[in-house]
Amino acid sequence: MTTGPHESSAVRAEPGQDRPGSAFAPVLNLLGIAVVTYWVVRTALAGDAPAWVWVLETVALAAWALRVAARSERVRLVATWGMVLAGSAVVVPSGAVVVAVPIVAVVALGASRSRPVWDGPVAATVALVVVAATAAVADAPVGTVLGAGAGLLLAAVVGFSRRQARIVEERTRRADAERQRAELLADRSRTAREVHDVLAHSLGGLVLQLDAVEALLEAGRVDEATRRAGDARALAASGLAEARRAVHALREDTVPAAPAQSTDLAGLVVAHRSFGGTVTTRGDTALTAVDAAHRHVVVAAAREALSNARRHAPGRPVVLSVDRDGPAVRVTVSNALDGSGAAPDETDGAAADGHGLAGMRERFAELGDGSSVEAGPVDGSFVVAMRVPAVTG
Repeated sequence: MTTGPHESSAVRAEPGQDRPGSAFAPVLNLLGIAVVTYWVVRTALAGDAPAWVWVLETVALAAWALRVAARSERVRLVATWGMVLAGSAVVVPSGAVVVAVPIVAVVALGASRSRPVWDGPVAATVALVVVAATAAVADAPVGTVLGAGAGLLLAAVVGFSRRQARIVEERTRRADAERQRAELLADRSRTAREVHDVLAHSLGGLVLQLDAVEALLEAGRVDEATRRAGDARALAASGLAEARRAVHALREDTVPAAPAQSTDLAGLVVAHRSFGGTVTTRGDTALTAVDAAHRHVVVAAAREALSNARRHAPGRPVVLSVDRDGPAVRVTVSNALDGSGAAPDETDGAAADGHGLAGMRERFAELGDGSSVEAGPVDGSFVVAMRVPAVTG
C-alpha cells in the first residue's frame, strides 16, 4: 500500500521523524545498542574471532547509534542500510549475537512512511542472502540460517504492520480535523444566517418605521410620529440585541438561547403589522404540533418570507397559514406581487450570498428528516411553502 501525495509531503516536511511515536524510542534503541555491545565484547573476548568480524560488528553498532542520533533523513537511511549489510555479514561469525541489528533495521525501513513500502521486504531479503552466503562459506548449520530468516521475516511483517498503523492513525487524525473544520464551518454558516435574518428583519422594519415617521411629520401628526419613532427605537434595540447574541455565538462553545420573539409566528405577525403591512393568519400560528427545533427553523423562514414581502411588495396583502397534513405540518407564507411582478430569487442580493432563500433551504436540509421548503411565484403571488414533521403522541 503506497502513501498518497499529502502523506508523503507531510513526512518530507519533517525529515527524520519516522521514529516510533513513543517518547521512549531513543532510550530503547540506546538500551538495545548497549546490550548487543555487551554480548559482542563478551563473545569476542571468550573466542578467537578474526579482526574483520570485530570491524564489521563495530560498524553495525556505530550505524545503529548514528541512526538514533541523526536528524537528516538521508543520513538515517544510509545508517539503516549500514546496519543491514554490516550486521547480517557477522551474524554467523558472531554466533547470531548481532542478529538484532539487521532485524531492527528491517523493522525501521518497513515502518518508515518516507520510504517505499517494499524497502522492508527488500532489506530482509538482502540480509538473509548475506547470512546464507556467510553460512555457506563458514559451513555453519542450516538452523542458524533458518533462525535468522525467521527473525528477518517477522521483522518485515512487524515493520509493515507499524507502517499501516501509522497511516491509519494519520488518516484518523486528518478525518477528525476535517470533521472539526466542517462543524466549525457549519456553526459559522448558521450564525451568518442568524445575523442575516436579524438584520433583514430589524433593519428592513426600521426603514419602514422611519419612512412612516417622516410621512407623519410632513402631515403634522406629531403624536403619531413620536409613537412610531419609539417603535423604531425599540425595534433597533431588539435587532442589536439579537445581532450581539449571534456574534457572541462565534466566541462560545454553546450558542445562547434564542430570544422569545423568535420562537413563534405570532410575534412576527405583530411586527409585520406594526411596520404597516397587512397579514391574514389561518390555522395554529402557535405551532403547537411542531417541536422546538423545527419551530425555530419554520419561524426563521417565515421571518425571511415576511421581510422579503415588505422589501419586494410593500403594502401588498400577505397570508400566513398553518395546516395539518397527516403526519406533517405545512406552513405557507403567500404575498401578492407588486405591479412589476418583482419577486426575490436566487440572484437577488442576500440570496446570492448564500442567505435569503438559499439560507432557508440550508436550514431545512440540516434537519435531515425530510423537512422541506419551496419558494417561488405561483398565480401572481410569491409563495414560501414549508413542510415539517408533526409531534407524535
